[in-house]
Amino acid sequence: MNQRLIFVRHGHTNNNSRDNKTNRMMGWVNDVAGLSEEGRADARSTASKLRNYQIDVAYHSDLLRTTETASIISSELTIKIEPTHYLRERNLGNFADCTAHDLITSRPHDWKKFLDHADQDWNGLAGESLRQVNARFAEFHQILKSQYPGKNVLLVTHSGIMHTILRDYFGFFPVESFIEVGHDSITVVDNIDGNHQLTLHNG
Repeated sequence: MNQRLIFVRHGHTNNNSRDNKTNRMMGWVNDVAGLSEEGRADARSTASKLRNYQIDVAYHSDLLRTTETASIISSELTIKIEPTHYLRERNLGNFADCTAHDLITSRPHDWKKFLDHADQDWNGLAGESLRQVNARFAEFHQILKSQYPGKNVLLVTHSGIMHTILRDYFGFFPVESFIEVGHDSITVVDNIDGNHQLTLHNG
């Protein structure tokens, strides 16, 4: 039976910035970055968009920023959203709490390898490799396919894991691609007769 996956990125946090000197990478251990006021507005905006979808089941990453986003969506749409570690952002290990500027300046080789999506096994940050991220999602995807065939499944998650899911797991984009994922965006993947299709990206 056909299944629809509806991916949503969490709302904006104060660590999110387009400036390399202030955009701070977020990890698992020091999970203290909640939503900014802009992020809470993002979540309400997302909830409004999601009214156009018939959501049968919903999950969210158990990190703080996704938990807060899911709570707002849950309240606005009166639906239950379950937490799961499967949807966490990539474990950034010792990159966590660093800015891009910090890493470019002090660890240029590691930063270059971090951006090299062709090397799926690199783990110089002592967190997760891209292959490990994909394996984590693959395990969860099998659970979703077996438990919710024919259902519309909402997944509230992060931009980094969405990059690798869309690029490396489903193969929708070339390996060298950087994939834009806006804070209140919706991305839809449909499984139609066993074939996965990218129906909506960054909507």
